[in-house]
Amino acid sequence: MTAVKFGIVNTEVIRDPGLSLRAKGLYALLCTFADKEKVCFPSINTLSELSGVTRRTIERTLNELEEKKYVEREGRKFRL
Repeated sequence: MTAVKFGIVNTEVIRDPGLSLRAKGLYALLCTFADKEKVCFPSINTLSELSGVTRRTIERTLNELEEKKYVEREGRKFRL
């Protein structure tokens, strides 16, 4: 049996009416990868495959999250 994994999602992000539904979903997906320090490092390919959208769409959506200051990128790492 595989372990069940959860992600803790900031309600401020989910309730932000100015954030697209796609960005909210990507943020929730990132949360499933995050450690206790709210840092994760899934590849763009992994995020693309899991969400069923192109790499370009992931990049645009990450930019939206960065502009709103919900995600910071540090090289391959994401800080939530």
